[in-house]
Amino acid sequence: MRWRRHLDARSVNRRRTIGGACSTPLRSSSKNRTAEAETPTVESITADLLRHVPADALDDLRAEDPVAAVELHYPPVRVSALPRVGVVGECSTDGFYDTEITPGIPRIFYADDVAETRVRFTVLHELGHHLFVNDAAALLDDLDQVGGSAKGAAAAEEKVCHRFAGQVLVDDRLLNDVIGDGRLGPKHIVEIRERSNASWDATAVRAAERINGPGAVVLIRDPGLISFCAAAHIESPWWGRGSPVDPAGPLARSLRADQTAVPDTYRFGLSFARRLFCDTFKVHDRLAVAVLTQKASDSHFEILEELEPAWREREQFCDWCNGERSVGWCDRCKGRYCQDCERCGCGRPIKNPICPSCGLLKATRPGARVCRDCEADTL
Repeated sequence: MRWRRHLDARSVNRRRTIGGACSTPLRSSSKNRTAEAETPTVESITADLLRHVPADALDDLRAEDPVAAVELHYPPVRVSALPRVGVVGECSTDGFYDTEITPGIPRIFYADDVAETRVRFTVLHELGHHLFVNDAAALLDDLDQVGGSAKGAAAAEEKVCHRFAGQVLVDDRLLNDVIGDGRLGPKHIVEIRERSNASWDATAVRAAERINGPGAVVLIRDPGLISFCAAAHIESPWWGRGSPVDPAGPLARSLRADQTAVPDTYRFGLSFARRLFCDTFKVHDRLAVAVLTQKASDSHFEILEELEPAWREREQFCDWCNGERSVGWCDRCKGRYCQDCERCGCGRPIKNPICPSCGLLKATRPGARVCRDCEADTL
């Protein structure tokens, strides 16, 4: 399927290629996959996206000023800082990518009140969006396939851009050196952060890739609230910034004390919540790192109860188009989205009665006995 947002990106790419041409040939892409190749995933799309970054650009993006590196290797892109109040949009980082303010000159904006490492992650994340509408536009078909809908494709693009930024900043050699074949723990994340130019968020994203089975890396900066979450192998990987944690769980106490293999609730109070074992490490008074996994890090045996099994199997149909509501989940109405029109149950279509005068199904004014057309005929 080809969704509208990505069709727009394809037409931009056909009109002009505004990113610098890749100076190294691609080893593989979505266009030259064989029929026997596996279905695209977020991981495979990220790998393909990285192949569009030349080696010299990759080195500069990792070691030099990210703003200067992007503007040098990807003209005519311009990168600008904005006060946080000016940073708005759909992106999940402290910035956004825009192609409309100045036609022909794409722009990356980032918040100016965050740490330098956070700026680096944000700029690289937005560079990923730029590549998708230019050099790597062929990968949009893969995003559509992974997402399954317009919203799903947009969410998949956000995940890929997160992983892209993380992999530019933290390469596999560092992960192998720190974690190796061992089990990921909070102190591994601290060491990776200290040995790289990556932000805490980027480090969390990369570290989460090394979790075996369902799990997540969580950052806590304010008591009882999520600052950042990077999840892996979980049905709903999003746990937004500012979301409350279980007040009785170890995440709520993470800024006070370190804990090991204590059960907690991932996505507490939201759909797709699940129980996982949690290890926490207090970095300083305003930051704690946590790793949530399906198995206890101390190898003790404990069965974790499953939460909210009913909504997983509930069958719902759309009031707007009668399609099956079987995609994603809306935390507001506690229901899924329609696979055809992408609406949830938050709104209901207005159902007009059959007009007793003309016998047709037409719009009726509230309180009126006949439709608006019949009312007009009597005036």
